[in-house]
Amino acid sequence: MRVRRHIGRRTQHLLWRLRNYDYNVCRPGCVVIAVGINNLIGGDTPDDTSEGIIRVAEEAEKVFPDSRIILLGVYPAGKEKRSAIRTKCDSVHRQLGAHNFARTLYVDPTAWFTDRNGDMCDGLYSGDSVHFTPEGYRVAAEHILRLLRSGE
Repeated sequence: MRVRRHIGRRTQHLLWRLRNYDYNVCRPGCVVIAVGINNLIGGDTPDDTSEGIIRVAEEAEKVFPDSRIILLGVYPAGKEKRSAIRTKCDSVHRQLGAHNFARTLYVDPTAWFTDRNGDMCDGLYSGDSVHFTPEGYRVAAEHILRLLRSGE
């Protein structure tokens, strides 16, 4: 029997939900999207991951026509700046930064979690350099709140 490793939700899962769930009853003032790291960890290319994230943002623009949409893309992963997973994350962010979104504000959150050398700040990620610690969640929340307040 082959055992499959669970790798979490991916862009295609979120896209399916946006297209098939009845979100039109929900009228949020703001929608914040951070998706794609599970695609990269699962073996998808940065190009495919970027395309998936862009499609998610475009679908969110349709589903939430009156909402402000903030796209964070992928949170950085990999302890060192030159790690393989971080190189993929950086490639995704370059592609997202070059895309012309209709209504979505794209923000690269990498600097929120890294030092001057581009390495992860200590204490923000668990040992896998993918999942936040409670302090990492606090840092993310503070930055997201600043983004939300800046658009009021």
